[in-house]
Amino acid sequence: MRKLICLVIIVCVGGVLGYQSTFAKSTNNQSPAIFPNYPENENGQTYGSVREATSVELLPDLIHVGSINDIAGYVLKKDYLGEPSRNVPLYDVDGVNIIGSFHIGAKNMNYPKNKNGQTYGSSADAASPETEPELISAIGVDGTAGYVLKKDLDGEQPKSPQDAIAIQNSRSPGGRAIPLYDVEGATVIDVFHVGGK
Repeated sequence: MRKLICLVIIVCVGGVLGYQSTFAKSTNNQSPAIFPNYPENENGQTYGSVREATSVELLPDLIHVGSINDIAGYVLKKDYLGEPSRNVPLYDVDGVNIIGSFHIGAKNMNYPKNKNGQTYGSSADAASPETEPELISAIGVDGTAGYVLKKDLDGEQPKSPQDAIAIQNSRSPGGRAIPLYDVEGATVIDVFHVGGK
């Protein structure tokens, strides 16, 4: 009788679930990892959120970092992974038109705290999603600079593989809107758009 070893690895990154099931008699008989299904722009570049990737190798070509005047802004993967503490071009979804700039910060930063005790700053300064601040700097749909709550940005977290599938199936293809706060995390000053084009 064969022994069936079933190992379920659930990696939850920013509200997206990566699911890998490995059925094996030995370490040579493993199923491949499931890759995020990033959309492609008309130039063949993948684009999306860093939260959908479970490793650096799975990052899209264009990484969404915010919006300017209701236009989603992306940085190139090579810029995102490059040297910290510099400004890089911010592109539209086609990866051609520069719509602004984005600051790549130093990793493992000790974030400042607001008067309510919440940490705030750029998620680009975090070494991992777990070390991101409670208030993450973002640009609202009207071009207003502010902060979104990490828990709002992450969205609903699945408790099982079935939950993950249900959450993914219920997501709007156009994304969702979340509040953009001032640095104190108390006053809503704009709206930030998550996901979609």
